[in-house]
Amino acid sequence: MAAHPISDKVLLETYECYKKHNGKTLQVARELGVSESTVRIRLKQHRTKNKIKEDISEPPFWVDELPDGDLTAEELVERGVKRWERKQQAHNARKLININLSKKFDGVFGIAIVGDPHLDDDGCNWKAITEDNKAMINSSMVAINIGDLTNNWIGRLMSKYADQETTRQQAIKLIEWYLGSSGVYWAGVVGGNHDFWGHEHGNVLDFIMKTKPGVFENHGFRLNVICPNGRTVKLNCRHDFAGNSQWNESHSVAKAARFGSDDIYAAGHKHTSGYQIVKDHETGKISHAVRVAGYKELDEFSLQKGFRNHKIWESMCFIIDPNQDEPLRFIKPVFNLQEASEEILWKRKKK
Repeated sequence: MAAHPISDKVLLETYECYKKHNGKTLQVARELGVSESTVRIRLKQHRTKNKIKEDISEPPFWVDELPDGDLTAEELVERGVKRWERKQQAHNARKLININLSKKFDGVFGIAIVGDPHLDDDGCNWKAITEDNKAMINSSMVAINIGDLTNNWIGRLMSKYADQETTRQQAIKLIEWYLGSSGVYWAGVVGGNHDFWGHEHGNVLDFIMKTKPGVFENHGFRLNVICPNGRTVKLNCRHDFAGNSQWNESHSVAKAARFGSDDIYAAGHKHTSGYQIVKDHETGKISHAVRVAGYKELDEFSLQKGFRNHKIWESMCFIIDPNQDEPLRFIKPVFNLQEASEEILWKRKKK
C-alpha cells in the first residue's frame, strides 16, 4: 500500500521547526513526536517541492544527540541551595558548642588549658607532659589543648626532620596516644598552625577526634560547659587571637576578652605565658585571659632569632566551683596543674 502523501502544512511545520533548532533533527523529532528518519523525509520533500537548495553549511552527515552526563543548571542551583543550607547549619551550630558534664564532675572540677605540646620535637619537655597528664587524670579535670601537637614540617621545612629523632609516622603514633590512651579527658582540641600545615583538605587530628567525645576545630572554638547543677562556663579558645604587644604577653587574648562576653579566653602559639583579668565596667562581667607557653622548651629557632624566654607555665587550670556565687571563687586560675589537682581533690573531699 502506498504511503499517504504528506501535506504542505506538515512539511512547512517540520521545516520551520528544523530552522528553529538550528538543523538538529533529533530535537525536531522530539518536539514533533516523530522519528528522526521521518523528519529527514519531510525535509527532503519540502526542499524538492519548493526548490530549496540544501544549505551548503549543513554537514553531509549527522550524529545522534548524546545525553549530557553533567547536572543541568537548574539541578546545580538546587544543589547549591542545599549545600548552603547544610553549611549554614554547621556554621551556626559551632558558634557556641555545648559540653554537657556528667555527674562524675558534680561539684568542684577543673578546666585545664594545655599549651602547645610539639610532641615529636627533641626539645619537648616530656617530663613535664607526663607529670601534667597525671595531675589531670588523678583529679576531676577536663582539658583543652590549644594546638600544635607536633611540628608537622612541610615544604622547605621538611629538611628539619633530619634535626629530630622522631619520624613523621612516629609523630602520628604520639598524637594517637596523647588524645586517646593517655587517659586525659579532652573536651576540646584546637588545630594550630603546625597541625594545619599540609592538611587543608583533611587533618589527622580531625580523623582521630571523630572517635572521641571532645570537640576538634581548626583555629579555635567557643564552648559552653554545662555543669551538672546547670551552671555554665563559657570558653573562647584559639591557637592565637589577633593583635600583638611587646609589653604584654597576653595582649591579644585580653583584647578579645575586653570586647567579648565569655568567661575564659585562652591561647597558645607564641610559647610565652601571660594572664590578665578583665572587668566590664558597665555590666560588671569578669573575664579571664590567659596564654600558655607549651612544652617546647629547647628551640633552635628561638635562639637564632634571639627571642626572650617568657615561659612561666606550660599549662594551667581554672578551678570551677559551680556552687559559688562570688566570681573569683566560681572561676579560680591556678598556674600549676599539680597544685590545681591537689586543690580540686581537697575541695571535693571536703564537700
